[in-house]
Amino acid sequence: MAGRYRIALLSLAVSAVLALTECGSERKENQEKYRQYGINCMKNGKYEEAVDAFQKALEQSGGKIREKEIDICFYKAEAQYLSGAYEDALDTYNALIEYDQSGEAYYLRGNLYFHLGENEKAVNDFGAAVGSDSEDYQLYIGIYESMAEHGMENEGQYYLNEALKIKGDKAYDNMQKGRICYLLGDEDEAVSLLSKAVDEGSIEAGYYLGEVYEALGDSEKADSCFQEYLDSGTASATELCALGERQMENGDYSHALEYFAAALKLEEVPNKQTLMKDSIIAYEQSGDFASAKEMMKSYLELYPSDEEAQQEQTFLETR
Repeated sequence: MAGRYRIALLSLAVSAVLALTECGSERKENQEKYRQYGINCMKNGKYEEAVDAFQKALEQSGGKIREKEIDICFYKAEAQYLSGAYEDALDTYNALIEYDQSGEAYYLRGNLYFHLGENEKAVNDFGAAVGSDSEDYQLYIGIYESMAEHGMENEGQYYLNEALKIKGDKAYDNMQKGRICYLLGDEDEAVSLLSKAVDEGSIEAGYYLGEVYEALGDSEKADSCFQEYLDSGTASATELCALGERQMENGDYSHALEYFAAALKLEEVPNKQTLMKDSIIAYEQSGDFASAKEMMKSYLELYPSDEEAQQEQTFLETR
């Protein structure tokens, strides 16, 4: 009798563990589904829907905070910002900083403060950002670009010079220091460092080297660098967009459309709205109004509140 009782208890214990495991597994699965749905909503400009999805993803955590929850919070804050819910985004960044104090969270909150006109708080956050993560080149560059955008370019150069003090002479270091030298106006040193990074195997450095050659007026070398980078298959949607817009400025709309199309085919397209609008313009300028109409139809399905696009559609219907 006692033996059967122990077996029964053991059976109940095992069942409970399995139930908890299945419950936890189901929560993880649901969390990832909500997270991915939120990301898809952001790609399509449905930011409020994205916020709701990310919140539901967080509710699957069971009260635990892990790397996945931190990741979702960053997405949620971005979606809140893009939806215009700036105070909500600020609350989310505050919570992230209170929990983790990461350089990324400080940097993003600083950008938000700039947007809200609170420049002093923004600058303070940038200082805290590099204090938390002093070895991140991209963080220093992002801070400089944010400050330059808000009329504080000279102050922002301090961060570029600080980034040059980071120790390291591998391909990645040379690429980032080459970028920084270009931003500081030292094109010769930028070419030297970026060329070295390319020789050391950095594909991305070729893109930035193309930018420097373009600034120096050497379009032949710039085109060669950009084409090699495009052929590598590693270009991001943002970089392909920049290359396409460069071709548009030169009046080469067919090549511009190639870059835009390549970007729109990528798995990660955070700038989808911009790419589609640029594509419409490029089609119009090249005289392909049929393709412009088709792209505009797809665009308005994703971004129906764009009044400027609605007016442009009226124009296209007359062509």
